[in-house]
Order: sequence, then structure tokens, then C-alpha cells
Amino acid sequence: MDEKPKLRAIDIVPVQFNGRPHLLLRDPLRLTDKMLLVSIQAGILLSLLDGSRTLREIQVDLMRLTGEFVMSDQIEGLINQLDDCFFLENERFREAMASAVASYRAIPFRPPLLAGTSYPSDDPSLRAMLDSFFDSPNGPGKPIGQKYSRPLKAIVAPHIDLVRGGVTYAWAYKDLAEAPQPDLFVILGIAHYPMKNLFAATTKDFATPLGIAQTDCEFIESLNRKCSFDLLEDEFMHRCEHSVELQVIWLQHLFSQVKIAPIICAGFEHVVEPWESPMSLNQVQEFVLAFRETLNQLGINITVIASVDLSHVGLRFGDQKPITPAVLKWIESEDKIFLERVANGDAEGMFSLIHADRNSRRVDAYPALYVMLKAISPIKGEVRHYDQSVEGQNESVVTFGAVVFP
Repeated sequence: MDEKPKLRAIDIVPVQFNGRPHLLLRDPLRLTDKMLLVSIQAGILLSLLDGSRTLREIQVDLMRLTGEFVMSDQIEGLINQLDDCFFLENERFREAMASAVASYRAIPFRPPLLAGTSYPSDDPSLRAMLDSFFDSPNGPGKPIGQKYSRPLKAIVAPHIDLVRGGVTYAWAYKDLAEAPQPDLFVILGIAHYPMKNLFAATTKDFATPLGIAQTDCEFIESLNRKCSFDLLEDEFMHRCEHSVELQVIWLQHLFSQVKIAPIICAGFEHVVEPWESPMSLNQVQEFVLAFRETLNQLGINITVIASVDLSHVGLRFGDQKPITPAVLKWIESEDKIFLERVANGDAEGMFSLIHADRNSRRVDAYPALYVMLKAISPIKGEVRHYDQSVEGQNESVVTFGAVVFP
């Protein structure tokens, strides 16, 4: 065991077990399928695993914080369990990570992550599921011919699971289906795990039950050459990131063959000084300028897809109180102001809304939206749909919307 154990970035989800609150620990990188269920009290111990304390110091701080004396072998036992699951930032984890990266680089395409869990793993069932969202009572109806004379500039669609957000996806994709198919879809997803850089691309094709979506390596390589940082350094993060995959299946369903450029974006509000623009960050400015230049220089029709969810509020996300109707109404009001600024192409105004309160609603959409709006400015769109998915017994809520830019 390391002298000063450090917990790495993992998913910690509040759950109920035998009628009592617990914490479920799981690996977002899927280096292992193992999960740990621990008590709420153990969460205090987890918070002390920051790499600055020895086992003895952890024991002393636990006593100070809880008033209870915990035996060292109990603490060591939990730490050993964490280590067995690769949840600690140590040499064992780094070796497992290096092996996973090497394996990913060796395969010819990115395999589907969610097939058979979040959506059906066979072609007919998946297509039937996607079609059903158009025909839902709240859906937009099936696409009917071509409404537009040229490809759309961009759309905003959710990346929440299809069961909860399928109708909102359909509102975004109906317009896309009623426009001519572009030569390339650039998909801007969200990184749900920390990366070395703020942006990561991949040159791998994407496999789904509907076939293989070809990645435009020329676009990715051209974009990468214009950045001082390596867009492919964090390529492995695409392996377990769902936000691009969920757009690919819609594109494959609506168009016979598609070419994509998959990019995921990390959050940056925590490193932008109050009231400053994200363009003050070197990587953001570099990527926006490189993205804009690459879009303009290739001489092909390109549609950008921003794969984004909005607010994440409630007990599951660390808030202390459950969701009430008044809270839902407030979130809806704030989200709709946010979406209107997106539709107006106002990247700075959109970012200022969340930056003013340090993103208290945990809007994970903004990095993809910000760079999209800056790169293809000026742009004007329309909000097509908005929805909220309340989880559990009003414990938490995730929100999402659809915006189209003709």
C-alpha cells in the first residue's frame, strides 16, 4: 500500500441499499467492471485520500472529524479494496491504464459502449426505437421531405440516455433529416473524465449496430496541425465517452453513410477568472481559431453537432435538498434563458450566465457550445424543445434541449 494513498477521479453515486443511503463507487474509464458499495460515513474517509496523509494521519483526522476511533486495519482494508479496483492513483493504476491505452490504439475502430444496455444491440430494434421518438405524443413527427435547400450549420442535441431524452433528440434530428446531407458531421461531445488537454479528437472510425461511421482523418489532422497541443494525446478518453456515440447512431439511422469528426471538450469555467472570456485561455483560443480555419478551408459542406445536456441538480450531484416543483420551475427558467443565448449565437453571454455563479447548476453543455458558437459565428438558431428528467423520488434532475441552426 502507498504511504500516502490518493483516490483518483471516479464516479461516486448516492444510492439506497437495504433502505439506507450508501455510496456506489465505479470506474468511469472502465479499467475494471468492479464496483464498491460503501457507507455514507466511509465518504469522509474517501475525502481524506488526497495523497497528503499517511495511514496514521488519516486515522487521526477521521477521529477529529467524526469523534469516532476507527481501527487502522479497517482503514487499510478499505484502501486495499480501492486499490484492487484501480481506484487509487498509483503505479498499479498507471500500469492498467497504459495497458488499456495500448489495447485501444491497436483496434481498428472504436467499439460501441452502450449497445445492449442504453439502446438495442441489433439493427431493426434500434431503428424501431429511434423512429418511436418521432411518433411520440410529444414528438415532432417523422421527417417529411426536404425543408431546407442546404445542409444545416449546426444542431444542439442531448447526450442523456435515449429512454429519457429520445423525444428531444428527435426534435433536433427532424430538421437535420429535412436538410441535404453535408459532407461531414463534426461532433463536439463532452469529456466526463479529466483530461490533460481541454480538447481531444480521435482518428478511429465508430462502430455501432447500424454499421461503421467513417472518421475524417484529414479534418482531424488538419485541425491538429493548427494547435500547439496534441489533440490526440487524450484520444483514449473516447473509448468510454458516450456523448459522441449517441449522436452517431442517429446520423446512421437517418443517412445511409456518414463521415464524422469526433471531438470531446473538457470544462474550463474553474480556470477562467471572474468576468473574463474563455478566449483568455490559450487552448480555448487556439482551438476556436483552428476550428474556424479548418471549417472554412476544406471547401466542403459541414454540419456541427453539439452533444450536450444542461443542468444537473439534486442529491445525486452533491446538493443537500431533493427536487421540488419550485426548484424545477427555477431551473427551467434559467435553462431557457441559457438556450435563448445559444440560439442567438451569443457565446460570451451564454458563458457569463453560468460563470457568474461558478456553474451552480452544473451545466455540462457549455464547452462544446462555446467553441461551436465562436467558430461558426455569426449564427442564429431556434430552440425546438426542452425537457427535464427527474430521477428517483424527486432526488435529482437532468435537463436538456434541442436547438437548430439553419
